[in-house]
Amino acid sequence: MAPSQRESQRQCQICFVILPNVFNLVDHSLSTGHQADRCCDICFRQLSSQNAVEQHKHSHHRESQTANRSTSLVWVPNSDPGIQFSTTPASYSFSDRTYKPFTPPDMNIIYDLLLATCHSEESLKRECYFVRDDLNNDSYNRTKEPAILKECLPTPPTHPWYPKRKAVALDCEMAGVEGGGSEIVSICVVDFFTKEVLVNSLVKPREFIVQWRSDIHGVTPAAMAIAAASQQVLDGWREARGELWKHINEQTVLVGQSLHNDLKVLRVIHTKIVDTAIVSAEAAFGKEEPAGRKWGLEVLCKELLNLRIRLGSGVHNDMEDTMATREVALWCLCHPMKLKQWGENARTSFYAERERQIQRLKSLAETAPFTPRKNDREEEGYMQRQRNLAQKVPPTPGNNYNGEEAYIQHYYCSDDELLHWEDVPPREIWPKSPPDSD
Repeated sequence: MAPSQRESQRQCQICFVILPNVFNLVDHSLSTGHQADRCCDICFRQLSSQNAVEQHKHSHHRESQTANRSTSLVWVPNSDPGIQFSTTPASYSFSDRTYKPFTPPDMNIIYDLLLATCHSEESLKRECYFVRDDLNNDSYNRTKEPAILKECLPTPPTHPWYPKRKAVALDCEMAGVEGGGSEIVSICVVDFFTKEVLVNSLVKPREFIVQWRSDIHGVTPAAMAIAAASQQVLDGWREARGELWKHINEQTVLVGQSLHNDLKVLRVIHTKIVDTAIVSAEAAFGKEEPAGRKWGLEVLCKELLNLRIRLGSGVHNDMEDTMATREVALWCLCHPMKLKQWGENARTSFYAERERQIQRLKSLAETAPFTPRKNDREEEGYMQRQRNLAQKVPPTPGNNYNGEEAYIQHYYCSDDELLHWEDVPPREIWPKSPPDSD
């Protein structure tokens, strides 16, 4: 059956595949080379000929690109009165000068893709997000963080008199408090579409800090004291949450990397989420299968964008992290085919590395002399843990471990996997090799 007129506008004239929208058709053309000479690789528009593309680039994408782009961000009026459109793009330069920021195409298409990418509440709960259903009394008893949950509030609803942003990128930095919890020490909020900086401030912690983690985010007690003395800080998570709520409502899409940590320290419950850690993990393992690992922002920037962040000391910069997360999210939205290919490669590499770790642990257990330390021997459950490893018993049901997979620890971060001596069973309880059959 011949495609309809609307479908023909989304159909590749080389392989005749019909794409969901014109933007995906352009991405398909640039990825496969099918009539790629008729597509602008900067703003992802399809034109009538190669000559038209050259004229388009000459008139729209010269060095005055920033000024010209401001006119392309004029939004079509939306039926939702509770969403604000900002038309003044901001400039930001990464420390990696070789990186060219991604130029978004039609923002209305990007917004539709962003909404389609938002995670379900079931997915958010599986990834340790609080949702509205958690606000009942039964959830207070079930959660590991009842004190935090009791202070959480849902994002304010839409109001026609108080328009908010359509989507924002969010990043917070945290310090450690007693009991193993975290307290917010800085917050950065950026308009997802225009890169306008909405909030960028230190946050004075309201609890006693036992671990500043300055080597991670660079915020020191001295820097916090100086900023507080000059009244250039937000007073605790409540004021930080209030500043965030000045710009968002329940219809705003929040974009970030592992946002459940940021929302918990802000005591915010929000369900329109695009988490780049989840998006990348689902590209590798699928939405139904539990993720074998999560890729950190630095790794995603390098592998997807060829962007290097945290150069030099490796300290996080919340502004850079926020902008980098925005770039990763845009790339994932605009390059679904490339994201799928990256996911397949990442999955293959993950399982290959896991197999190497299994073989390495086996080899060490068979050859390396080892005597457990006294403290290890006296540790509760130590010997049972070693017997479980030796007998290839999965640690707990539901961890998707079986057989030889029990030799390694399951990691949910991008940090290098370390071999711990206490995870290698002593030789006296290691199963003996069967006698030769011949």
